[in-house]
Amino acid sequence: MDLSLPIDLIQNDDINNFLFLMPIKLGTPPVWNLVAVDTGASLSFVQCQPCTLRCHKQSDAGEIFDPSKSESFSRVGCSEESCRTVQRALRLQSKACMEKEDSCLYSMTFGGTSSYSVGKLVRDRLAIGQYAKGYSFPDFLFGCSLDTEYHQYEAGLVGFADEPFSFFEQVAPLVNYKAFSYCFPSDRRKTGYLSIGDYPRVNSTSYTPLFLAWQRSQYALKLDEVVVNGIALVTTPSEMIVDSGFRWTSLLSDTFNQLDATITKALQPLGYNRSYYRGSDYICFEDAHFQQFSNWAALPAVELKFNMGITLTLQPQSSFHFHNDYGLCTYFMRDASLGSGVQILGNTMTRSVGITFDIRGGQFAFRKGDC
Repeated sequence: MDLSLPIDLIQNDDINNFLFLMPIKLGTPPVWNLVAVDTGASLSFVQCQPCTLRCHKQSDAGEIFDPSKSESFSRVGCSEESCRTVQRALRLQSKACMEKEDSCLYSMTFGGTSSYSVGKLVRDRLAIGQYAKGYSFPDFLFGCSLDTEYHQYEAGLVGFADEPFSFFEQVAPLVNYKAFSYCFPSDRRKTGYLSIGDYPRVNSTSYTPLFLAWQRSQYALKLDEVVVNGIALVTTPSEMIVDSGFRWTSLLSDTFNQLDATITKALQPLGYNRSYYRGSDYICFEDAHFQQFSNWAALPAVELKFNMGITLTLQPQSSFHFHNDYGLCTYFMRDASLGSGVQILGNTMTRSVGITFDIRGGQFAFRKGDC
C-alpha cells in the first residue's frame, strides 16, 4: 500500500467518556464493534460469547462477538509459537492453556493497570478503514475476552505497543512507512483522526526522540521539566510512557508534591482550598459553596518540557476538570498508584494536539491545534 491507511474515529460519551473509539468488523459474516484506541496495550481484544465469567454491557458498541457464528474463526493452540510469544510478553505461565479444547489463554491489564481482560487467544477476519481505503486481514490475532473488569462500554480495544501481535504491528506491513498518527479533539464539533503510515511533515511540527520504555513494550519520551505559571519545578529527567488508553498523567512522587504545592498556592486567591476526599495521590480543590467551576482562564498554566526543548503547553481543560463529588481536580496523579517510577502521559493532556509515533524515524511529533 503506497498511501497511509486512514481510519474513522468516533467519540461517544455514552460508551466511553474519555477514550476515542474505532469501528471494526470481525468474522464471516462480519460483526460490527467499536473498540478503544490504546497505545499502552499490546494485545487487542473484544468481548466474546459465551461470557463464561463476566461481560460488561456494550449495547451501543455493537453486539458481543459470537465465534460459533463465524466461518473464518479459529483458536490458537497451546503449542503454537504465537501462544508462547503472547504469554511471554504478558508474563504469563506457559501452562495457561485450556487443554481439553487446545485453547491458548491470556490475561492482561490495561488502562494503566486499572482494568483487566481474561480469555482465549484466537484468529479471525478483521476489516478496518474508510470505505475504498479499507482493508481486510484474513487471520488477525486477538483476544476473545470471557471475563472483563471495566467500567466503560466499548467492545474491547486495539493495542499499538511494540509486540509482534499488537494491532499496529499486524497492520504495519501494509503501509510504506512505519508510523501512526492521531488527534483527539477537545471541541466536540471537530472530527478526530487516526492514520497508519507516512504522515505530513510541516514547519509547525515539534519533534522529540521516541524510544521503548525500560523493560516494557510501550513507547516513551524523556520528560525533562514541568513548569507551572512560569515556575520550573525541580525534576530529574526521566522517561514518560505515552498511553492513549489512560485518562490520567502520572508523575514521580517528588515532582507531584511540588506540582501539588504550586497549584494549591495559585488557587487560594480564587477561593479554592485543597481537599483530600479523593486521596493524596490526586489533586482536588473545593470552594466554600462547592459550586460548578467556570473560570478556566484563571487556572495556572502547566507546561511539560521534553528532550530537545519540545514543550507541550496544556490547555486549562486538558489539565483540570470539575468532578461532582470531588470538586475542581487536575488530571495529574502520583506514580505510586501504578508502581513507583512509572510516569504516563495520558490522553486528556494531548486533546486537539496532533500526535505522531514515527517508529521508523525514532521520533515523536506534536502538532498544536491539529483538530
